Amino acid sequence: MADQIGRLTEVEEQLLAYLRQAADAIDPSARSIRERWTYTSQYDLLLREGRFFSPAPLPDGVESLHPGFCFTNSSQLADEHPELQLTYCEGFGAAPVGASQFLHTPHAWTATPEGLALDATWPLEPGTAYLGLPFANPSMWPHPLFGRSLLQEPPFFLETLRSGLPRGVLADLGRPVPRQASAL
Repeated sequence: MADQIGRLTEVEEQLLAYLRQAADAIDPSARSIRERWTYTSQYDLLLREGRFFSPAPLPDGVESLHPGFCFTNSSQLADEHPELQLTYCEGFGAAPVGASQFLHTPHAWTATPEGLALDATWPLEPGTAYLGLPFANPSMWPHPLFGRSLLQEPPFFLETLRSGLPRGVLADLGRPVPRQASAL
């Protein structure tokens, strides 16, 4: 995958621009947080630690799950198909919603050992992009029935912003954000 580093699709570029704009919009009065915390927001965390994942079709015999439940769907997909060796990922996705228009939203998916995104929630369409964190430890993944977002819900999220990601929490999957795009 080293040959793919730095080569982003137009949609990936747009997703990066969206995250950068959101990170830059953090209130300047939060200076004390900026000085003491590792990350200022989930956007900052994703820009510095996130990985890109190229969409791939679901394997034969694997069906899409319920729309609107990406966090539980992704955990369920990984749990129900151990033979695929999937890793739960969470971050932001970009989905096409019209001609040259994309929805940038918090999202979850699974990654294959090759770093491809398998999404049990969204249909596979041209112009879909994923930027997120691949969580190596299945005990951290949302419960497949009652799970919630790791990057939006305390206590994990606030502790991560304050102290950084715990050692070994991320799998080495996906393509890193190009350095110039992640610089603060």
